[in-house]
Amino acid sequence: MHKEKILLGTSNQGKVTEFLFYLEFFKIFQDFEIITLNSYPNVGEPEENETTFDGNASSKSSFFYNESNLTCLSDDSGFIISGSDNFPGVKTARLAKEKGGISGAIKSIFNDFKELKEIPIIFYCSLSLKSKNKTLGVSGSIKGILISEARGENGFGYDPYFIPENHQETFAEMGSKEKMLASHRYRAFKNLSLRLT
Repeated sequence: MHKEKILLGTSNQGKVTEFLFYLEFFKIFQDFEIITLNSYPNVGEPEENETTFDGNASSKSSFFYNESNLTCLSDDSGFIISGSDNFPGVKTARLAKEKGGISGAIKSIFNDFKELKEIPIIFYCSLSLKSKNKTLGVSGSIKGILISEARGENGFGYDPYFIPENHQETFAEMGSKEKMLASHRYRAFKNLSLRLT
């Protein structure tokens, strides 16, 4: 008997690793064969033109579902500076591209907030599950601070610059499991598991 398949709709290998961890940790989609975009090398990338993390996650899962005809799980994530007008928000990854990388984005942000040594932010993760019969969206968030100098060698993206609340270490200084159990993505997957049970 063929297993039903679920496609992880992200080309970010760091996210793929975390998705696989959470699917196992929360015991969801255990009867499914898990497929990555490595099986679809020519699929391309969806446009991310929505104004919310939820909207972008939904457009990604719909795009990959339509391309593959498989149940698809996608996410959109980023951070918002507390008290700002949703900055950088859905443009978190784009900011890094525009500034030549993560360190350039951090430098640009701290130039805009010269009076601050650390900046309070909220990291968000929105997950979207799209299948033939269902579209489901959940999210998770975590407060913390952004720092101007990278610390730690682990993780990916902004991990070396983010210290979650009630911790002294950046995500990049934590062991991988410790980080994955403390993150915004953990909270989103926990909410997904609750909705699926």
